[in-house]
Amino acid sequence: MEREELIKRIIEEKGEQAIDDLIKLLEDEDSQVKEIASETLFKLGEASKDPLYREFKKRLHEGNRNDITLLYIIDLLADLGDERIKKDLYNVLSLFDFEEAELIIYEALSKLGDGEKVYKILRYFLLEDADRKKYGAQAAIALSYIEMPEVVKDLVQAIDSGDFSGEDLEIIKKALSNIVTRNSMYYEILKKLVGDKDEDYLGG
Repeated sequence: MEREELIKRIIEEKGEQAIDDLIKLLEDEDSQVKEIASETLFKLGEASKDPLYREFKKRLHEGNRNDITLLYIIDLLADLGDERIKKDLYNVLSLFDFEEAELIIYEALSKLGDGEKVYKILRYFLLEDADRKKYGAQAAIALSYIEMPEVVKDLVQAIDSGDFSGEDLEIIKKALSNIVTRNSMYYEILKKLVGDKDEDYLGG
């Protein structure tokens, strides 16, 4: 509640005037501060888009490697549906050398409608990569934004594999729930795959 109250107060008292300061807070060392700034920027919606896009282009031009703040900005702009970043995201991949960053970028591309282009690499992270237990849940979330029937089969296969448990398994089930809730055709595919056990495959 304290977090929600703080975000509400920033929006009510500062509104759009807070955007530049909030973008600077995305660089804060405290992850909680970053999350609050990010959530507030998202709730400010359209007003945040252009300032975030300018910061995105600035950082892209600077070309600093493994820029964590850039990942926050990419995630936000994808959530806000800003397709202007889409063509640059493929170049951004070369600025990062760790898998979590790649998955955030692939997820952004999926949110922005390029999911089919990155489907195979996300499927690899979920089902075939030697580190799938580490990255599979994150890959599942990214896959859930892709409008392809194959994704339902992949998520069911991941759940049945026995590779995932606990929170990671629940995240994969939630990803499956998101995609079948969005498209009734995908729910029918799930029913054909698992029959009356469908509830066991969907996150709560």
